Amino acid sequence: MNAARPADAGSGAATATVSASSIADPSVGSPTPSQVFFALASGARAAASLAELQFLICNDSRGLLPFRQAMLFRQDARARWRLVCHSGLSVLDETSPYLLWLESLVAWHDGRPAGVIDASDLPEALQADWQEWLPAGVLALPLAGPEGPVVAWWLLARDDRWQWPPAAADPAIWLPELQAVYGHALWAWLRPRRRWLILKPSRRKLLIGLGVLAALAVLPVRLSVLAPAEITPSNPQIVAAPMDGVVKRIPVAPGARVKTDEVLVEFDDTLLVNRQQVLEEATRTSRADLLQAEQQAFDEQSESRMALSVLRGKLGEKQAELESIGRQAERLQVRAPADGVFIYGDQLDWAGKPLQTGERIGLLANPEEMNVTVWVPVADAINLQAGAEVRVYLHVAPLHSLAATLTETSFAAQPGPDGVVSYRIKARLDESEGARIGLMGTAKIYGQRVPLIYLLLRRPLASLRTWCGC
Repeated sequence: MNAARPADAGSGAATATVSASSIADPSVGSPTPSQVFFALASGARAAASLAELQFLICNDSRGLLPFRQAMLFRQDARARWRLVCHSGLSVLDETSPYLLWLESLVAWHDGRPAGVIDASDLPEALQADWQEWLPAGVLALPLAGPEGPVVAWWLLARDDRWQWPPAAADPAIWLPELQAVYGHALWAWLRPRRRWLILKPSRRKLLIGLGVLAALAVLPVRLSVLAPAEITPSNPQIVAAPMDGVVKRIPVAPGARVKTDEVLVEFDDTLLVNRQQVLEEATRTSRADLLQAEQQAFDEQSESRMALSVLRGKLGEKQAELESIGRQAERLQVRAPADGVFIYGDQLDWAGKPLQTGERIGLLANPEEMNVTVWVPVADAINLQAGAEVRVYLHVAPLHSLAATLTETSFAAQPGPDGVVSYRIKARLDESEGARIGLMGTAKIYGQRVPLIYLLLRRPLASLRTWCGC
């Protein structure tokens, strides 16, 4: 320990003449108990940290009090008494049986006044280990601050039994005063550094405060709502199945740029080729039957003339079917009607998938023409008008916002992509820097100006109205 620090020169107090660490030093002489007490009190006030104060309490106090062991206990966050300092020990093993037994002893004694702990008064579980851990004389002193509650327990152990209250000639006569000094010093370190001020406003201050609150309540602010958003194409072309069939493959990667007349989707031609071969064979057979019927028609038999008309009809039917198959073969490949970006799902999901005529496969969009689709939940909906300001914060660039203008709102609510019933809102991007079709983010939609009190109470009032049904 360092020497006790002198009192502040401006306070007019005398400086301490005896050091807290030099009390037991023979070269200093034999200080009187009063000198030792004032040195300890000065050291407690001058402690630079809580650990230094606890060390002084458990070690330097031996210069005034004849003890063998000194222990200091404080409560942790769970209000359990824990050993925080022990005389002669720099490191405490929290799992040692000695420490656990001491903490159980203090927990049993807590709530009792200062005095000697008698082994015969302890429970059997604690009494059995007394001879192993402590000598016969143990004195327990609560350390409390000016506010009253006990902040620590100070246990002093020696071979002789303590006399409490101490006699006039006993050096322990200084214990009550030292107990008060240590309690106040610990309380000063352990009390909260910031305390709530108890305000006692006057009537004038109360009126001023109410006026300020009223002014803030009617302060106009912009009503806004946050909702998930997605960058979507503007006026895309739908790529659909031109006929019934099975998708063979999609040669274009999802989101890839394509040129006009580039193949987007290829359908399987197995059934169509087989049907075409069958029809070609049936056409040749019909043509041969027709030729035979024409040769027999020279005999001017009425039956042959009638069969000739039937065969010509069948041949025309087969030829019409062949022409139809030819036209279907031209639709086996779906081509891009214009330049753009082909948007669809995964390629493997479409391979081998049967489709019906008109079933949508994907979208062909212009990458330079984009808008924002926002799904506003019904619970968060506000009165929105076309032309309202929208700010879009993309997940890929949360510190940068894109300006947009509201252009369209849905008439009725419908389930959104996340399953929440929402209103679908579309907005036109005023700037597209860093935006790309398919990016997700959050949109902040601004509404009309309302009083601040309305903004604060809108959601609580809506919840209350839902709960009470009024």
